[in-house]
Amino acid sequence: MSERDDFLANIRGALGRSTPLEAPVSETPHSAGPPDELDRRVEMVRELISHDADNLMSVLASVAVTSGWKVARVADAEAAGDYLVGVAREIEARSLVYSLHQVVRDALPMDALSEAGISAEPVALGHESEELDAQDRVRFRAVMEASDIGVTGVDYAISETGTCVIIPRAGVSRLVSLLPPVHIALVEKGQVLPSLDELFTLSRDDFVNGNLGSYMNLITGPSRSADIEYKLITGVHGPGEVHMVLIG
Repeated sequence: MSERDDFLANIRGALGRSTPLEAPVSETPHSAGPPDELDRRVEMVRELISHDADNLMSVLASVAVTSGWKVARVADAEAAGDYLVGVAREIEARSLVYSLHQVVRDALPMDALSEAGISAEPVALGHESEELDAQDRVRFRAVMEASDIGVTGVDYAISETGTCVIIPRAGVSRLVSLLPPVHIALVEKGQVLPSLDELFTLSRDDFVNGNLGSYMNLITGPSRSADIEYKLITGVHGPGEVHMVLIG
C-alpha cells in the first residue's frame, strides 16, 4: 500500500468506512439542475444588481470599512484618478503597477503621476497570457515586488462581506493586488452583488458556458496573519493597506 492509499484508508477509518466510495464524480457539478432554471436565476441577479445599484454601493461602503478597507466614493473615473494621486502622494510612492481593466485605464491620470515623479507600468500578465516567455514573467514579477502601489479593477464586489472579486485573465494578474504593499481597487456601480450566493450563481453560469477561469481572488480587507501568540498582524502575506474606490 502506498503512502497515499494509507492516508486515504486512515480517513475512511475515521469516517467509519471500510471501502472507497464507488459513486462516480460528476464532470460538470456546476451544471446541476435544468438550464432554464439557471438562466432564470442569472437574469434575476442581473436585474437586482442593476435596479438596486445605489443601495448596494452604500451597503458595501459601510461594510468594507469594518473589514479594514479605506473607502472613498467618487462621482466618476476622473475623480477616482485624483484620489489615486492623493494616496500616492500621501505615502510618497515612487512607482505603481496596474491591471488592464478598462476602468483603471480610464482613471489613471498619467500626466499627474508623471509630474509627481511616480512611474506607472501596466502588467500584461494574466491567466491567458501564454505568449509571455519566462523572462517576461520574471521581469513583471520583479516590477510588482518593487512597486509601492497596485491598482486594479474588479469583476464583482460583495456588499454583505465587503469583498472584492478579481478573476485573473489576460492583462489581469492577481499579483497586482498581492505583491505591492498598497492595493487600490476600483469598483463601478453595477458590479456590486448582495452576497456570495449571487456570485456563485453567476460563476455557475460562466462554468456552463465555458467562461470560468481556474480560480478567483476574493479580497476582504488587508492581509492578516496571526502568530503563535494569537497576535493579529497585517501585511505579512499581502498588502497591509487597501483602498476601495467606489465610482458612481
